[in-house]
Amino acid sequence: MGLCSKMFYEDSQNETLSSRLTLSPEQLEDAQNKKDNLLSYIKPELSRVFDTPVKHWLQGSYKNHTLIRPVRKGEEFDIDVGLYILCNAEDEGLSALESKELNRAILNQFVQFNKEAKLEDCKTNCERISYLSSFHIDIPLYFYDADTNTCKLANQNDGWVDSDPKSFQNWFDGAVSKYDKTELSQLRRCIRYLKAWTALKAVVDGIYIPSIAITVLVVNHFTPIDGDDDALIDLVVEISSYIDEHDFLISPVGSSDLFGFNIDEYSNIRLKLEAFRKTCEHVSKSDDSFMQYVLWNTIFEHMFPSFVDHISYVSDKTNLPAITIQPKIRVRHMDKLKMVQSNSTAAMVSAYKADKLYFSIDNANEYSPSSAVYWTVRNQGEEAKRINDLGHKANQTINEERYENCSYSGTHYMDCIIVDKGKILGVGSTIVNVKSFSRPMRNPPRKRYF
Repeated sequence: MGLCSKMFYEDSQNETLSSRLTLSPEQLEDAQNKKDNLLSYIKPELSRVFDTPVKHWLQGSYKNHTLIRPVRKGEEFDIDVGLYILCNAEDEGLSALESKELNRAILNQFVQFNKEAKLEDCKTNCERISYLSSFHIDIPLYFYDADTNTCKLANQNDGWVDSDPKSFQNWFDGAVSKYDKTELSQLRRCIRYLKAWTALKAVVDGIYIPSIAITVLVVNHFTPIDGDDDALIDLVVEISSYIDEHDFLISPVGSSDLFGFNIDEYSNIRLKLEAFRKTCEHVSKSDDSFMQYVLWNTIFEHMFPSFVDHISYVSDKTNLPAITIQPKIRVRHMDKLKMVQSNSTAAMVSAYKADKLYFSIDNANEYSPSSAVYWTVRNQGEEAKRINDLGHKANQTINEERYENCSYSGTHYMDCIIVDKGKILGVGSTIVNVKSFSRPMRNPPRKRYF
């Protein structure tokens, strides 16, 4: 039984996994305005060039409300906007390559007058406009013939190919129509959780499951259950079993394989998903809420909320007192001029932007020399969210010092878990309050009177 459901989703002001994965209203509004500005330019231009009406269709995660915040600083979220030439391009003698090149030429004109927009290298199935605010717009080009109900995508290498994202959306809407509003919201959150797991493990573990494949897997195997943690456990077990038995996932609106993995990729994904399933099974068997938190923390890393905000909930059913030694976190605090402000063990530190903090385990001698410290930075606040930098993790030896810079105003957490030979020996946290204004001068100049 899951004991961490409120850390996944809760209708309150507390940070949850769901809220940390959700883009802010300001980010979504900014992206929507940029998308509308782009469409207001390119659609009339394309219509003029092809001498036919041009429409657009939102698709992908943005359309399905399963978009997630980038899990690392420097990564981007995306909006997929399909452009449709309303004619039979093949009958009109319009080649896919030439049509794609005309579309790119118009986009190139657009970025000349929009300094924050950048036209990326040409992609096989689309063009991409990137923006400084950490997102991009993918723009595939289709033709649609209403008389024959033919829809085809301009592909860089294969010409006009069969593709109809509207049919996929119709399948999704029909497949989830049996759920009520609450159940459908949980299904969408489960899609986000699995997309976040894939994104977090992609760089180190070489995992990448396409977003459309995750959507189909969740829709095919989802069962509404009270508590998102239990719902996700059930889902991961089902999906893992499916991937153990199948090396393909056929699109519900065609015959294409949504996985497209080679043998090595499939073997790796099977192994990592099996590890995910085992973690879920350990969670199910555990009656210790804090141990469940630690296990979920290994899956979702810095995107999972800090236990400090949920301490009464996490410690409700736990063997926490059995943890052998509580770590004492020492914080060496220096300002931007490298002047020492404090150097002591602390549960809370107040700092200013650009200050430098050095974390260490003050009672390291009480642990085995082979112990490792798993540090996790969890950033909060609008500044960090705007940059999509909600934290990171680092593994070090018990005697090493961990440096972090104060980059964003707000309340943040430096959490640590001390482990030796697979056994958790201690868990601790320091709250870091970062102020946005400058530190007052110690000896300000005296007022001058004239």
